[in-house]
Amino acid sequence: MAAAATVARRTPLSGRAPRGWALAGAACLGVAALSLLVSHEPTYDPAAWLIWGREILHGDLSTTAGPSWKPLPILVTAPAALLGDAGQQDVWLIVARGGALAALVLCYRLAWRLEGPVAGVLAALALLVSSGYATRTFRGDSEGVLVALAFGAIEAHLVGRRRLAFGLLVATALLRPEMWLFAGLYGLWLAGFGVPPARRAATLAIAAAIGLVVVAAWLVPEKIGSGQLLRAASRALEPVAGSPATASVPFVATFTNAAPVLPWPLYAAGVVYVVAALRDRRRPGRGLTLALAAIATALMVIVALMAEMGFTGNSRYLTIPIALTGILGGAGLVRIASSLRSRLGARPAGVAIAALAVLALVVFALAATRTRDQVRGGMRESERYAALPSAIAFAGGAKAVLACRPIYTEWFDVQAVALALHVHSSDVSIHPRVPGTVVARRGARIADPRRFPAVRLTDRWVFASSCRR
Repeated sequence: MAAAATVARRTPLSGRAPRGWALAGAACLGVAALSLLVSHEPTYDPAAWLIWGREILHGDLSTTAGPSWKPLPILVTAPAALLGDAGQQDVWLIVARGGALAALVLCYRLAWRLEGPVAGVLAALALLVSSGYATRTFRGDSEGVLVALAFGAIEAHLVGRRRLAFGLLVATALLRPEMWLFAGLYGLWLAGFGVPPARRAATLAIAAAIGLVVVAAWLVPEKIGSGQLLRAASRALEPVAGSPATASVPFVATFTNAAPVLPWPLYAAGVVYVVAALRDRRRPGRGLTLALAAIATALMVIVALMAEMGFTGNSRYLTIPIALTGILGGAGLVRIASSLRSRLGARPAGVAIAALAVLALVVFALAATRTRDQVRGGMRESERYAALPSAIAFAGGAKAVLACRPIYTEWFDVQAVALALHVHSSDVSIHPRVPGTVVARRGARIADPRRFPAVRLTDRWVFASSCRR
């Protein structure tokens, strides 16, 4: 009876669910739009997506430099380029930040399904304070959108919206290549079991066609922009200092590198929760618990295997399993507290739960402090990039800066400089040679006055040219 009541309480009302999700989505986008008042500058990868969207609009795509190609962001930045530089940038940041907020909502939702609202709050907080999530998504990276799409697919599947779930998984496959496997397997399952027998052949044909479109979306633009079908893969295989791929055992390093991302009690509580689900076959929510654990494990193993092949294996590529671990850990903390209450009695359980709460509060506070410091660093970076257009105007405008080429800057600033100067990313180098012009952060070593003596200075940027003006 109690189990049935719990399941009923956590089953969404079909009539209200679509309206509730629409309101939640609108709220996420609204908050994301308001966030532009605080900062409206992207970081490295998003700046490249903005450049590529603009280049596609003008029929001049070049992908020979910059990060690996991702199709989904370009589906936003290309049409948004019609709005001009500022409009395009704002649209993408609203999408990226809105996706990050939606991911938090969906973390809450999935943990709520398992153990109620307290577990939901813990899961959302876990993702929010996980190392790098708030900063990366605030500056326009796509990890928040990826989690929102993946968890949206899980939620859609749970409420019987199988075609929507497949569509959302296809969207994740346009962001991360490892999601091809999940989208493909779900498409096969949908064709084999998710539709009536009379529609299976047509569904399989549609799923196969969609798969071909996904592959083409990854490969064809690269062929057009760089002349190489697999340029994205070769770019991703370039060694990055400090990444798991450069470790002696990349597979293991992928796990150890990701370990500090979440507060450690979440890992312990998540393990306890999954083990308990394995042991109790009659437990409510057991299937969902084991499914989430299996997905997290599979993605961790896939990314670790990719690290063995030479892909970086950084924790940013593990955002989905990190978020899933937070969900299971939040649910586990609630279940542990409930077990203590039922086994120890009211007073001893109250003391134990209070001690557990204090420990969790301290650990979460430390993680929140780390997140605050990361966000502050991101804000300083954003302010620096926001000052770049006015700095270019102070230096005489883009035409004057480009009069003495090539353009040089530091590695992390290549996309921002190319975006501000309206040139291809490949037109900006990180290896300064005379003649040329350096556009760099103030104090950067790359602006050597012995080779680039003509200098224009602002508070944050240096323009140094070897050409006389």
